[in-house]
Amino acid sequence: MIYFKTDKKDRGLDFIRITIPNSDTQLEAYYATRRSIFCDEQGVFVDSDADEYDLRAIPIIAANHYLGSPDEVIGVVRIYEGKEREWFGGRLGVSKDYRSFSKFICPHLFAAYTASPLYQMSVAASLIFRAVSLANHIGCDKFSAYVQEQNVKLFRRLHWHTIREVTLHGRKHFLMEADLESYPATPIYATSFANTAILAELSKVA
Repeated sequence: MIYFKTDKKDRGLDFIRITIPNSDTQLEAYYATRRSIFCDEQGVFVDSDADEYDLRAIPIIAANHYLGSPDEVIGVVRIYEGKEREWFGGRLGVSKDYRSFSKFICPHLFAAYTASPLYQMSVAASLIFRAVSLANHIGCDKFSAYVQEQNVKLFRRLHWHTIREVTLHGRKHFLMEADLESYPATPIYATSFANTAILAELSKVA
């Protein structure tokens, strides 16, 4: 879990759990959050950002909890294996109201692993850590992503380097690769990831 203070005086103390969707409701919220960011807000896609990679991707969500209120998916990312042990990440996004959240106060964000404070800068940074470290846990020799131009600076701070510039969906992107030594192999805790049959069933919701 991520515990943090917010700048909004009326919110108090929230906490976020980064996990894999474990119900139809959470998976539907994962896709809804993606549509809100990449279709409605950014206009990268028209009606849906779903594609063939979703058929084999592992979805990861950041779910907010506030004073016992129901989970709200406020951040998303997905990972999938291209070639054997070569993974890709994508569809990284955080809802507007949570993009400036920081000041984490939970010392156990990364469980037994010691990670750079850089990964606690924002919800997006923590999602990136979870995505790459989970792939590393499964078995990964290379982790890449196509990063929108405005996000390159963040990725560079998080130990990624640029391979080349490309154009995707009519927009400038950069193919970037993570320094895997900066992302210790770490499972996502408190999930049923080992039960891949359940994950496959949930994927049919898309």
